[in-house]
Amino acid sequence: MVEMKLGLMRGDTVPANELRGLGFEAVQMFFGGGAEGDGDDPTPAAVDETLKAGDTSLAAMTLHVDLVNATGRVEADVDRAIRCVHKTAALAGRFGDNPRPILVWHPSGYPEGEQDHAIFAGLVSSLKSVCQEAESASIDVAVEITRAGSVGSAETFLRLQDHVGSSALKVCVDAANFCPDRTPLERAVRMLAADTVIVHGKDASFADNGEVADYGPTGSGRLDYPTYVHAVQEHCNVAYFVLEYYRSREDLLKARDIVLAAMK
Repeated sequence: MVEMKLGLMRGDTVPANELRGLGFEAVQMFFGGGAEGDGDDPTPAAVDETLKAGDTSLAAMTLHVDLVNATGRVEADVDRAIRCVHKTAALAGRFGDNPRPILVWHPSGYPEGEQDHAIFAGLVSSLKSVCQEAESASIDVAVEITRAGSVGSAETFLRLQDHVGSSALKVCVDAANFCPDRTPLERAVRMLAADTVIVHGKDASFADNGEVADYGPTGSGRLDYPTYVHAVQEHCNVAYFVLEYYRSREDLLKARDIVLAAMK
């Protein structure tokens, strides 16, 4: 089994100088969202300041941008993603135990409309362009699968991968985002294992009709963490398990303890 290290999303819930003592060795940071988000991107100096304050590595950079709308590819979004590919590459050397820098792409909500084939074709076209740049820059682009998004299941990712055909196209697994209402948990992890480069930890609770009622910190919902963590350890080769959606110090430490217990 792979021994993963704990990371967390950048925030101020816990003072940076306490992170190492609490067992966190990496932080995940964010680029500005959307096509016009360049002004909100952290500079390399700002990233270094954050990492130095906590004596942590950089688990990944994250970009929220659509890439597609109801009619297909969105050029401004693709251009934005490509700029973030190169900004991620410029941060090489800060990514700790990751073999390559990681840019996590969080897909949009599924575009409103009925042109599903155009949406998928737009995803293929967009990611071919982004991943071509990522290959040249020697980084990985990890799709964060999310049930309400344009890449909503393990099956959709694998179909997309077949069409894009890039070694830079990878996965960020966050089981609360798409299990159990899509593919069963263990099967999804196995299906995605060869392409998984980072793992997230949060939780989800569900309404009676099966839709998500709420997302929250690990331990607040219905995700089977022992099964999740064991499956990741058994099948994936990832350096960091990144906690998110914690709303207090108590939430964070409870989440940490649940994950650490499941790793044993």
